[in-house]
Amino acid sequence: MKNYLIGFAICFVLVGIISAFTFRNRIYAWTLGDVQALYTEATTLYKARQYEEAVPLFEQLAGIDTAAYCKFVLGDMYYRGLTGEVDYPKAITLFKEAAELNNTDAHNNLAVMYLSGHGVQADYSKAFRHFQYGAANGNPQAQVGLGTMYRHGWGTARNSSTAFDWYRKAAAHGNVDAMNNLGYMYASGFGKMMSAESALYWYKKAAAYNHPKAQYNIGALYAEGRGVERDLQKCAEWLTKAALQGEATAQFNLGNMYYLGKGVARDLDQAAMWYSLAKEQGHRNAARFLTHLEQHQDIADLDSNFTIRLIPEN
Repeated sequence: MKNYLIGFAICFVLVGIISAFTFRNRIYAWTLGDVQALYTEATTLYKARQYEEAVPLFEQLAGIDTAAYCKFVLGDMYYRGLTGEVDYPKAITLFKEAAELNNTDAHNNLAVMYLSGHGVQADYSKAFRHFQYGAANGNPQAQVGLGTMYRHGWGTARNSSTAFDWYRKAAAHGNVDAMNNLGYMYASGFGKMMSAESALYWYKKAAAYNHPKAQYNIGALYAEGRGVERDLQKCAEWLTKAALQGEATAQFNLGNMYYLGKGVARDLDQAAMWYSLAKEQGHRNAARFLTHLEQHQDIADLDSNFTIRLIPEN
């Protein structure tokens, strides 16, 4: 009888443990109280860019096993350092948890981390697989990433036609990076026949959404007279739009235009300002040219070698 009672007690405890494990997600959610109200408050703070206040709420929500979106958002805040400090280990843990729940944004961010080596050892094969999953499941940014992997042959065989197709799919979803990339593909003849007119079409579609690289690239087409009549004044106007959004290459080339008086009145103070802004973003030529300008030295052969090159795709 005693052994029977002991056996029964052990079974009872095991059943309790199994039940607790099975329902732990519900139990945890129950301890949070009104989960919907908590989620609404967290997302409201996030959209208002009040990240420091949003993080503790998302940390609570991310504890729910099935809360894929909350895990992704919290990971993204850690990844981008939106609270003032980047935390790659926390970010990748949360992205992996969200990816296991089929969150395509998490797959995309994991791909970016493996591609760039942010917080992990760079691994093109893993980057390709995560981009591939996200792209196959309709994530436009992952489609752009997968296209770029094919474009460069990273983690897969180089295939410009396949890259072009993925960019087209992403552009169909309204992705402006993809639109800019299609412009570059047409301008360079990658994946399709070279067409300056088609390049300008896609650049303008992206520029309509204030995409700085596309704005710069339209300026480059005007500088070269490709698909449009050569017009350095319009080139300067488009570069200014991109430069004001912080595009370093646009800032550097706008500095050149002011230094030489190309498309704008020559103004060394304006040249110095744009060189300085580009230098702050790590543009190496801008730092060198600014030094020459401050020391009243001519920038050798700049006039004869003046060109504005297209910015490659993202």
